Amino acid sequence: MKQSLSRAAKVLAGLAISALFIWLTLRGDVPCGPSEPPDCRISKLAQLWISLRTANYLALIPYAVILVAIHFMRTIRWGILLEPVGKPTFKRLNSASAIGFMALVIMPFRLGEFARPLLIAEKGKIRRSAAMASVVVERVIDGIAMGVVLIVALLFSHPATTDQKSIQLVRASGWIVCAFFAAVLAFCVVAYLKREWAVRLTERMLRPVSHKLAKKISDMLDAFIGGLKMVPDRKKIALFVILTVLYWGSNGLGMMLVARESFGFQLDVVAAFTVLGVLVAGVMIPAGPAMIGTFHWAIIVAMSLFFPEPTRYGAIVAYAWVIWGAQFGQQVLFGLIFLLAGHISFGSLWQTNTSDEEDE
Repeated sequence: MKQSLSRAAKVLAGLAISALFIWLTLRGDVPCGPSEPPDCRISKLAQLWISLRTANYLALIPYAVILVAIHFMRTIRWGILLEPVGKPTFKRLNSASAIGFMALVIMPFRLGEFARPLLIAEKGKIRRSAAMASVVVERVIDGIAMGVVLIVALLFSHPATTDQKSIQLVRASGWIVCAFFAAVLAFCVVAYLKREWAVRLTERMLRPVSHKLAKKISDMLDAFIGGLKMVPDRKKIALFVILTVLYWGSNGLGMMLVARESFGFQLDVVAAFTVLGVLVAGVMIPAGPAMIGTFHWAIIVAMSLFFPEPTRYGAIVAYAWVIWGAQFGQQVLFGLIFLLAGHISFGSLWQTNTSDEEDE
């Protein structure tokens, strides 16, 4: 009963946050257009609808190809991190990736991050702690990389807006992302080097709260640190770096393609990666299923740096919704395909076996 109430509360809280951000992006009105009288006003929602109707959707065909390529790059990259602790077949790896990425976009508060480790784990083959460690390492590397990209992109870009508060907000988000993931990285390094000390410290800190909780969390941490012992060989590390560059590069160039071809924004490469960096920071904000609201708000904030004209606001919002729809559609479609194929059951996320130490 308590678990059901907790899940319902998370869903409601996520929906409330998403609704707030959507309201922030659509409230008020803007000038009708350059050819209309100065006193002509139109609601942002109406402007959004006009932009969606007049967009060129042919650009979504190559963007869909890019998204499919991104999926396979992410899958292969994750497989590299898993190799030292287990070598799942590509079929199983691809299935776990597809269903896991779908879970990530449909579950609130980014709870779907836990899906892939649970789906790929196999008793006697791949430990859940090791699989979870691989995802944490992946996320830390991506977070630091995109934080650095955002900071560098802002240094070399030329925002058209005169709103210094917006520029400062975006710059601060880059530093926050870098700082957060750098702190996680530092913890992982210290825990890796001082495993027993980190476990004992965690247990001592939590013991005043609950002896049972302290023991469980410290045991989980111990298993997790064990999973961090995965270090691929140098060739695999080089391949991982190359795939990371290709993965994020494809993301930025794909978003630039849709902006230019579908909505007529002359978005250059540096600006496109600024938008991508802000998006990565924005979706870290806990929200409802599909990251709806925060995803759109982040793109709108970033695009408004380079296209601050009120008459183009509707096109910016439309662009945010189209990018979101394309990414969401691809991830859900792939997840459903593998669910229907029956390679991995989504229900395995909730299966437990108390006799298995990997339930931790």
